[in-house]
This record gives sequence, structure tokens and C-alpha cells, in this order.
Amino acid sequence: MIKKLLHSTSLKANIIANFVGTGWSALFSILFVPVYLKYIGAEGYGLIGIFTSLQIVLSLLDSGLSTTLNKEVARLSVLQGMEQKMLNVVKTLGSIYWLVALTAGLIAMALSPVLAKYWVQPQGLSVQTVMYAFLLLSLSLVFQFPTGFYTGGLLGLQRQVVLNLIRVVFATLRAVGAVVVLMFVSKTILAFFTWTLIISVLQAFVYKYSLWYYLPKANAKTVFDKQELKNIWRFAAGMTAISLTGILLTQTDKIVLSKILSLEEFGYYVFAFTLGSISYMIINPIYQSYFPRFVVLVTEGKADELKRVYHQACQMVTLLILPFALFLAFFSKEILLIWTNNSVTVDHTWQITSVISLAVAIHCLMFMPYLLCLSNNQTKLALYINITILIILIPSIIYAATHFGGLGGAVCWLSINIIYLLVNPALVHRLFLKGETFNWYWKDTIRPILGCIGILILSRLLLSEYHFGIPITVFLLALTGILAFAATLFSSGNLKAVVLEGLNKQFGN
Repeated sequence: MIKKLLHSTSLKANIIANFVGTGWSALFSILFVPVYLKYIGAEGYGLIGIFTSLQIVLSLLDSGLSTTLNKEVARLSVLQGMEQKMLNVVKTLGSIYWLVALTAGLIAMALSPVLAKYWVQPQGLSVQTVMYAFLLLSLSLVFQFPTGFYTGGLLGLQRQVVLNLIRVVFATLRAVGAVVVLMFVSKTILAFFTWTLIISVLQAFVYKYSLWYYLPKANAKTVFDKQELKNIWRFAAGMTAISLTGILLTQTDKIVLSKILSLEEFGYYVFAFTLGSISYMIINPIYQSYFPRFVVLVTEGKADELKRVYHQACQMVTLLILPFALFLAFFSKEILLIWTNNSVTVDHTWQITSVISLAVAIHCLMFMPYLLCLSNNQTKLALYINITILIILIPSIIYAATHFGGLGGAVCWLSINIIYLLVNPALVHRLFLKGETFNWYWKDTIRPILGCIGILILSRLLLSEYHFGIPITVFLLALTGILAFAATLFSSGNLKAVVLEGLNKQFGN
């Protein structure tokens, strides 16, 4: 049974596995945030946020190879006699990826002393400690890059079950191990980052072995193939440009704020962003499950099936993202107070959390149209839109952050995503699914959340009018969340039918 499950490639199994793996990782990353704040303080957590942003910025050096590998492996897997070609693609792109990882790590190490001395503004931590922390995470960067690459290969093979089993193991080791180190070994930021490095090394090689284990076997020797590189360079170059502009879009606020705010204030912003951006952890399982499926359907020319699966995916994004994000936006103050039991943290973060939650939710709605472009080998549209928005975003966010701090930066980012929502879907559907723009806006996005919004507004008015104790507040919040999700589900046509059919099969007899 276990062996059969590990070799499963069905869409249903992959979606479930991705949610389990991502949910587990999200749970552990969020669950231990108060513990990290307790042991390493807001400044230490601010360092984590700064380096996370730097890692994402440097990840543009991967030339879009992980997404390219995902797409190529998925495409080749449904074509006959392509086993050797698939192996050569993995070998070729993998060699480049390790070179990129080493380059990125060296760049980060070279920048570490400069960043520690001139960029961040530590008060409780010494410049030397900050520099050593950056050096440790620079080494971690070398091994985190290849992990993303091998993940792309496993996703392309639709081996999400085994992929997420590995995710669960390493998420547990990373989070629990860090707490053990802080509690019993050393209560320092350097101890935390040393453990991060150890886990990153182990993780990279486990992912590499897993991908090669599941790749098809061939008689000829696997080689670095320059011709394969020529065949995919346009798509990879497009992904590189999209990655660069996308990284700047999502990280400009943190890059600017890390310079403008004190390290402590920036730590609070990172804390709020971490909570507000949980929707990214929800969208990833959907993204990872449907992208290979889109590629296969485009490769096989099944237009009607692609349309059906696409709208199913869009409704799933709405169902799983919007009720949660809106719930967090409406009740961030209560949730943070119950979770942290720290009024100072709540005062610094609840408004930013609400705004970020809405911005991230809107951004997540764009993932399925974006995947539709990539599945059709189209990267120009996403690139042009990113460049246009970036031209508006950078000066806007510098002004907003300078005059209004973290909240100004968050509001600016929300505004940009609203513009993105109004423009991008219409352009994508005009190119690849003509006549489906209205269905996307109304049936897939707006109609499902009308009831959800009504429930959230009524509950917000109730909690604003009356002050309940913590147990009753928790109960009311839980009830509100359940009702909001249910209202969204029963307004999502296709998903409602699927769920009801499943329940009928389960309990009908």
C-alpha cells in the first residue's frame, strides 16, 4: 500500500500530498515563530527576514531552470522514446544549476561584511555577529538552490507524494531541531543559522537522490547535452527575466524597509509579512499539482479538457485562498493577540498583517492564468506586465515607506496587486482561452466569495460591538471561519458538484 502510494502520479493524490507537505511546513514555520522571537529577539528575527529577501533576490541567477525542468520533464514524460533525452536534460540543467548555486553563495558571502556594517541597523547585536550570521546563511544558499531544482524535476514527474514526504521530514527537522538547539545548546542567532546550514546540506542531497531514482532508465550514458540547452534556452531566458522582475515586485518593500526602519521595527514587519503571506503556502500545492497537468494537456492538444481543468483549478484557488485571507484581514488583531499574547507585538503588526493578507491573496489569484501562459510556452506577457508594474512600484514604495513606514509599504504593494488583478486575466484569456474572461472574474472569483464577505462583515460588527473573553472569541472566530469557507464552497459551481458527489458516494449507501 505504501509503495503504491509513493509511486502514485494521479492529480488527486498529488493535490492531497502537496497540501499535506506544504501545510506541515507552514504549520511548523508559523508555530515556532514566537519561540524564535523569545530566544533570538526581534533583531534576530529581522536578520532572518533580511536574508530571506536576499536569497530570493539572488535566486534570479537560477535562470528559471527549475521551472524549465518541471515543464520539460512533464512534456517529455508523455512522449514515446524520450527517456534518454529526459536524463540528458536533468544532467545538463543540473550541472548549470550547481554552478549558479556556487556563484550565488560566493556573491552572498562577499556582500556579508558590507551588509552587516552599512545596511542593517543593529542595536542589541554586534556588527560581527550579524556578519557571521550572513556568512552562515550564504553557505546555506549554495545548497538551497539545488533543492529547488530537484523539486522541479520531481514535480514534472508528478511524484508529489514522495516529494512531500521528504518535505515533511525536513520541515520537522529544521523547526524542531532549531528549537532544541536554542533551548539546550546555545541561545544565539549563530547557533540557529548553523543548524539551518546543516539541514540545507542534507536536504539538497536527499532531493538529488530521489529525483534520479524516479527518472526512467536508459542504456546509454547520461551526458551534458548542448543541443538540449539550445532547444530550451528561450523559455529559460524568459523565466529568468520573469523571475528577476517578479522578485523585485515581491521584495522591493522589504529591501527598502530594511534600510529605512530600525532592525527591530523591520523585525516586526517581517513577522507581519510572514503571517500575512501564508496564502503563498496554500497556493503552492495547487500550483505544483496543476502545472504539469496543464503542460500535458497542452502537449496532447486537449483544449476542452484544459478549459475544464483550468476553471477547476481557478475555483480551487478562490475556495482555499480567499476565505482564509479575508478572514485574516478582518480579524488580524484578535488572531495575533490570541496567538502571541503580546500587546506590543500586536500593536506593531496587526494593520500590516491585514493589508499584506489581502495583497498576497490577490497575487495568488494570478497564479493559474500565469501557469496557462507557461504551459503554452509564453513568457513575454508576464514579463511585460511585471516591467510595467515595476516602473510604478519602485518609486511609489520608496515614497510610501519613507513617509508612512511599514504600513505605507504594505498599502503600496496592495494597490499594485489590485491593478494587476484588473489587467492580467483579460490579456491571458484573450491569448489562450478566448471568451473565458467573464467566467474567470464572475464564476471563478467574485461569485464564490459574496456570501463569505457577508458573513465576515457581520462577525466583524459583532466582535467590534461586544467584548468577549478569549474562549468565546476563539469559538466565534472558528465558527466564522467555517461558515465563510462553507459559503464559498457552495457558491463554487464545479467544486460544489465534485464535493457533493464525493459525499454521496461516501455516505449514500
